[in-house]
Amino acid sequence: MCLFPSGNGMAQAAGKAPAPDAPYNLSISQTIRPFSRLGVDAHISVGGLGFDVATPLARRFNLRTGADFFGISEGFLEQGAQVQGNLHLLAGHASVDWFPFAGRFRLSPTVVFANNNRLNATVLVPSGSTITLDGTDYISSFTDPLHGAAVIAFRRVSPGFTLGFGNIIPRQKKSHFSVPVELGFFYAGQPYLAVTFTGSACDPTQPPAIGCQSVNQDADFQHDLAAFIARNNNNLSYASFFPIFSLGVGYAF
Repeated sequence: MCLFPSGNGMAQAAGKAPAPDAPYNLSISQTIRPFSRLGVDAHISVGGLGFDVATPLARRFNLRTGADFFGISEGFLEQGAQVQGNLHLLAGHASVDWFPFAGRFRLSPTVVFANNNRLNATVLVPSGSTITLDGTDYISSFTDPLHGAAVIAFRRVSPGFTLGFGNIIPRQKKSHFSVPVELGFFYAGQPYLAVTFTGSACDPTQPPAIGCQSVNQDADFQHDLAAFIARNNNNLSYASFFPIFSLGVGYAF
């Protein structure tokens, strides 16, 4: 025989309704085991389209890696030269995401690797057209017109840092979807410009019969080309930091 009524019974005896059970608090983090879950996202970023794959390391840490890629080709005229430019973006990245307040805000030291971001261009200077290198005019030969190729490339591995909002692997119970936003930069180092020319260039002050020669044997042309490359490489020093900005949708398994 029970001499004392239960808690609910006492409440009923006192004329009060029983208190409901306390609801599950979704803000309470579950126990996190390293590599116990997997999350993926698809995003759009400054580097093009991309994806991330993440796994937890601890309650406030994730390990995340992914890649971004984009490409476009465009032709245009520059000083009478026919230029075909190709922008190619492809780079991988790996980050440790730290959630200092155990919420959605995060800080992420990042390493960009396999950086294949580059700009390639081919140049055709039509016969009789003039180009200017370091202030000197050269005419493209009628019999052996000038052809050029240029590339701007970056270092393969670079450090970076981002901050963001949204956890690809939510810590709340039964939560799978997320909308991660990321903003930051990586240090790409000094980009370098390489330019080569083939064909023959003519001195506009001389008759074509005596004023044209292969650019590989033209010391003045090579000197002016080297000065052009040096000046533009100096200008590219301002592009040492590459921005990171992305918006995506994630799902955790």
